[in-house]
Amino acid sequence: MTTRKTNTTRSIRHTILIAWAILSLTFLTTAAKASCFERALGNRPALPSELMAKVTASPTAAHGTIVGLWDVTYTTSDNQPFQESYDMWHRDGTELETANVSPIVGNVCIGVWRMVGSEIHLHHVGWGFDGAGNLVGPFTVDDVLALGNRGNSYSGSFDFKQYDTNGNLLQEVTGTISATRIGVN
Repeated sequence: MTTRKTNTTRSIRHTILIAWAILSLTFLTTAAKASCFERALGNRPALPSELMAKVTASPTAAHGTIVGLWDVTYTTSDNQPFQESYDMWHRDGTELETANVSPIVGNVCIGVWRMVGSEIHLHHVGWGFDGAGNLVGPFTVDDVLALGNRGNSYSGSFDFKQYDTNGNLLQEVTGTISATRIGVN
């Protein structure tokens, strides 16, 4: 036997569930539109005009762009291999690199870049660890690069600095970089 109170309670619960479902779907579709789906459809949000000018109005634009995926080799100033990495440069002035060193000691760094005349200046950061996985401290890598071969290669110099957790410089390595673009075959 249902009572009036039971019907009212069911009606309120039903209304709340419908409202919650509509609200949830609204948030989900808004979030989806603002991320992957919007970009996949080519409707990405506009970049700030100042950043766009730095990225697109470069003297090297006629020779290609740094944007894309690269196979990068680092060689120390005494001509020893330092590391190899895959480096992804983004149009918005950010960069992501993963190196062929153990993830235990830290093989990922993120960075920001900009055009300075005909050069590309990159500053990236990451966390360094010892062989047991204990935090040593942050590291920085600063590169000065130039595109070559119609934008299918780049080369330049790097300055790697490892710090301890108090900001004291522990190690500095300098050298040269050479990179080849990775494309879709």
